[in-house]
Amino acid sequence: MSSNTVNVRGHGTRRKDFAAQTAHKLATKHGLVVVEDLRTKNMTRSAKGSASAPGKNVLQKAGLNRAILDKGWGRLLLALEQAARYHGATIVKVNPAYTSQRCSRCSLIDANSRKSQAEFACTGCGYRDNADVNAAKNILAAGLAVTGRGDPAVRRSAKRQPPDRLAA
Repeated sequence: MSSNTVNVRGHGTRRKDFAAQTAHKLATKHGLVVVEDLRTKNMTRSAKGSASAPGKNVLQKAGLNRAILDKGWGRLLLALEQAARYHGATIVKVNPAYTSQRCSRCSLIDANSRKSQAEFACTGCGYRDNADVNAAKNILAAGLAVTGRGDPAVRRSAKRQPPDRLAA
């Protein structure tokens, strides 16, 4: 290798490694992992439109599409499902509708509660939190409702998260 040649692993390999390591950590530390059932294929559709009805904000949409695809959400979910099967964890996909607009304390859905990308302030009860943390609490609550954790019909023992992680 010459002195001006750099040996760098490709983005795809690093992304795959990250997905595998993250999936392994989640599947071994948690018996239940709840994710939003995001339709990345639909989210990354082109905004070009047609010649008779051209799309709006095409360049911005193309940039958003690149950012979504660059994160490798689909690859992470696939790795997570594989790791969960191997380690006995459960993956639950929940409907992402209104998870970022619903108050995790009083369940009021109001788009005005989402003050910014980072701030959530409920217009009903006044609860304030980081917008992503509030959405994560809603996603977890939806996943716990779907699974009915502790169902005696489940033939294998369920791993459980410590109770302090579920506290509001």
